[in-house]
Amino acid sequence: MQFCPRCQRANPREAVYCYFDGVVLDQRMAGAGSSSRMLQEFIFPSGRRCKTFDDLVQGCQYEWEDARNLLHNGEFGRYFAKIGRHDLARLAQENQTQPDPDIALHTFLSLLPASQIQGPRLDLNPRRLMLSSIHPGEQRHISLTILNQGKGLLQGKVTITEGGQWLKIAQDGNAAECNLKTAKSQQLELHVDARGLTAPQTYSGKLTVITNGGIAEVAVRMDVVSVPFAQGPFQGASSPRQIAERMRANPKQAAPLLENGEIAHWFQLNGWTYPVSGPPTRGIAAVQQFFEGMGLSKPPPLQLSEQELHFFCTQPEVMQARVTLRTNAKKWVYAQADSDKPWLRVTTPSLSGPQQAQLAFEVDSTLMGTGGLHLGTVHLTANAGQKLALRVQVNCTRPQESLARRLLQPFFVGALLALLLRLLLTGPADLYARGWGQATDAAWTQAPWIYTNGAENHFLKRFILATWWVGIFLGAFLVRRRGGNGTDVFCGGVAGAFAGVIAAGTLGCLLLVFDAVPGALLTHWTSPTSFVDSPGVWMLLWIVLASASWALLGGGAGFLLSNLGQRGPHLLGAAAGPLVWLLRQCGLERAAAFFLIKG
Repeated sequence: MQFCPRCQRANPREAVYCYFDGVVLDQRMAGAGSSSRMLQEFIFPSGRRCKTFDDLVQGCQYEWEDARNLLHNGEFGRYFAKIGRHDLARLAQENQTQPDPDIALHTFLSLLPASQIQGPRLDLNPRRLMLSSIHPGEQRHISLTILNQGKGLLQGKVTITEGGQWLKIAQDGNAAECNLKTAKSQQLELHVDARGLTAPQTYSGKLTVITNGGIAEVAVRMDVVSVPFAQGPFQGASSPRQIAERMRANPKQAAPLLENGEIAHWFQLNGWTYPVSGPPTRGIAAVQQFFEGMGLSKPPPLQLSEQELHFFCTQPEVMQARVTLRTNAKKWVYAQADSDKPWLRVTTPSLSGPQQAQLAFEVDSTLMGTGGLHLGTVHLTANAGQKLALRVQVNCTRPQESLARRLLQPFFVGALLALLLRLLLTGPADLYARGWGQATDAAWTQAPWIYTNGAENHFLKRFILATWWVGIFLGAFLVRRRGGNGTDVFCGGVAGAFAGVIAAGTLGCLLLVFDAVPGALLTHWTSPTSFVDSPGVWMLLWIVLASASWALLGGGAGFLLSNLGQRGPHLLGAAAGPLVWLLRQCGLERAAAFFLIKG
């Protein structure tokens, strides 16, 4: 074992330097030269060769990025362990774990046994940034000069460590970090953004500059001052308390500025929270509202003339009512009101008055279901945010309808809808698929209600060919109506084409099924030869009989739907919706009311 003459610690016999403090143990193996000479050359990735510690420090300064990566990857630690400098290997391993690689390399180089070398040296101009009289919302650009007072290439980075919400580096797209690389000087542009800041207040920030020529910090201080109020008679007020003192002396002149939002805009401009939530009241009440929100005036105690109201109504009745918001103090009362139910509509959402104000609302029975008890609440936000509530209970009953109307309405609605659908299908189904759409030599030679073997397939084919294209225009129209572009409209048309084929096939099958009853009757009453003699008359008779059959089937379906709980009437009402709209457009309100199905 060998013992270090300085620290007296034991080292292995083959050690050249002390593992703990780097003192030379074997002068013959270390060489006769200076202790700064290394036993083996260190070669950078660029090819630079270093024989001494001075060369190594200078090489790291000129090739900072490569040296930073070598330290982080452990190359320096392995090199020093290889040449027997375990003290420096341990030093490299300790700095390898530093979170900031630039600080780690700077610390590592400062502890190497190298003589004083003239390398890069960091300097800043100015060393402190002071910004005064910045208004909220203002933006400025300031400059910071990075200087290299030494030799070589100054490399590193600038980081905003404090004040990042309002201080950014402008060169890299308003970033919080910027790389440095300069032989003499580099100009750094900083962007100061006071939007969203509150005045009057002082904000502090800090820039940290870490380079191979040193580490420095730049303090940034910004004084944000308030924007004075610009309109008279409160011109020059620079704080909420100052404008409140002037408003107390001139309340009538303050009311218009509170109503039109000028004072609220001034608060927002300075980053202050406006004390009044919601729309301001009118007149002198607006001044009282402002003072109560600021906490400079005690709000009056409020109460409603009624805490709960009960109503009994019959559809489609609309009932109106009023309650009074009052106080015993000689002050104005004001409030904002809304309800939690669509059938409970507040007609005076903003109310105010001296010592009392009227709250008006109405109960619309057409917007509520019949039967049972309906509960609603009118919520009021009054002076200084006081919360009050008015509970409303409504018993709503359906008007008495005659038995004939209750039975016949769904029947007639279903019958009319089925009749209109069958008449709409007369053209493609009867005139084309069963008439002109047949072969030329066979057209109008066979009664349309008589189906021979295979005639159903020919009818379906001709009916689909006559109606499937409607889906193209309908799909494109729906997509265009929802704001689709040209490609979307084209895709909507393609999807509509497929849907049109499916819908046309379904309607064709329904025609074959529902036309079977009138077809069987005409087959029993007539002969096919009679149709050939006068096809027009028999075709008209066929259309009338088929439409009547569909009307009867539709009426029966409507009657059944009306007795299937709540979903049946809703489905029937949705089907009758276009008919009701058409009748109202024609001015037939009574007819539209008859066909209006209520669930």
